[in-house]
Amino acid sequence: MYRIRRQMGLVMFWFIGLLLMITWAESYRDRIPAPRNLTSSIKNPFDVTWSWSPPDGVAADKGCVKYESSLNSKNHVRDFSLSREVYCALNDEIHFHVKAFNVCDSSKDGEWANISLPAPPGDVESSVKHFQCVIYEEGCMNCTWQPGTKPHFAYSLYYWQTNLGELQTCSKYIVSDGVRQGCHFHESRQPWNASRIVYILVNGSQDYAEVRPFHSAVDPQTIVKPYPPNITSITLKENKLFVEWAEPSHFPTRCIAFDLRYKDSILTHWKDITGIKDPKFSFDIELKKKYMVQVRSQYNGYCGSKSSGEWSEVKHYGEAAETDRTLYIVVLIVAPLVVAAAAITLLVYLKRLQIYLLPPIPDPGKLFKDMFERNGEMLNWTMQAKECQIFIPKEEVCIPVLVEVEQELECISDYQNLKRTGTGKGSEELL
Repeated sequence: MYRIRRQMGLVMFWFIGLLLMITWAESYRDRIPAPRNLTSSIKNPFDVTWSWSPPDGVAADKGCVKYESSLNSKNHVRDFSLSREVYCALNDEIHFHVKAFNVCDSSKDGEWANISLPAPPGDVESSVKHFQCVIYEEGCMNCTWQPGTKPHFAYSLYYWQTNLGELQTCSKYIVSDGVRQGCHFHESRQPWNASRIVYILVNGSQDYAEVRPFHSAVDPQTIVKPYPPNITSITLKENKLFVEWAEPSHFPTRCIAFDLRYKDSILTHWKDITGIKDPKFSFDIELKKKYMVQVRSQYNGYCGSKSSGEWSEVKHYGEAAETDRTLYIVVLIVAPLVVAAAAITLLVYLKRLQIYLLPPIPDPGKLFKDMFERNGEMLNWTMQAKECQIFIPKEEVCIPVLVEVEQELECISDYQNLKRTGTGKGSEELL
């Protein structure tokens, strides 16, 4: 019985597997083949076109078949066209994918066809670094870069826009240390349109060595940085500070708004006011305080993407400004003197404290040194009785004291001295 059940289980397993294989084969057979004859063509360093033919068995004019294409698995596009034109910066390798799919029957998908464009030739280290562009006034743009790690290349800049037929060459380079490190664009000198994306190529050569080309797609509407406004006046009226500044003349008035920030001598953070339309603003203040004010221009969304310029120079207002400056100067002068006096006092105090806590220890060697160096003192000292040998340094002053002495002498040395020097009656009485 167990064997029969086991055999039935195996039969069911193989049957289910066979059904799955048949289903997969049917679905694979219904899949739309990959498009044929996929090719790419480059009109200029920025304009690339991919084209293909319909898959086998699919009519070109069949309304149910669309094509989906992508670049590096991004930027997916679905349409009926058999080609796709892309404007891009060819700095790296690009993988293009395209497939057909049936919009009338969502169960029928297609297979991908793939093609790749290699990265531009040349040493990567020779390519320019830190490329950036800035529009500082209407119709004027500066694009700058830093040379690659391998210097001494003669760099050249080319640009192109969709409204231009051919590549254009930079007419005015920005040169630093004899090396081209930028290009100045001006609508009056060379054709370019600030409302269209600018495709830029920087390459060059030197001693038969090629520079790795650098490509960039620049949207002028996102790189506008107006000059900082110039604050013309700051006045006080009824506890309000009125600030006025010059409106930039390089851009249309409708394209520019302003940001203002201020703080007093106590605040550590700026207070910001954004979206100011007119070149003036007022705010409440506290008297007898110093205030700092800055203004900057803002390229608003009416003319393109929002972007901000640099802040203007700090302008000061208030009576406390001069007082704070004087106090600052006094502190700079007095502080070092106070620190020096405190250091000297501390050193003197520590020296006295050291003498009090650790008094000097007498040196016995000096005593014996004096004994041996002075003439005659050593001889007198050695002639005394052993138990009465006392050395008196020459510097010490001896004051004679009259003392009555009994008849009996305490030291034989005194008797010998008297006997040696005395010849009179006193000597006989002592005997």
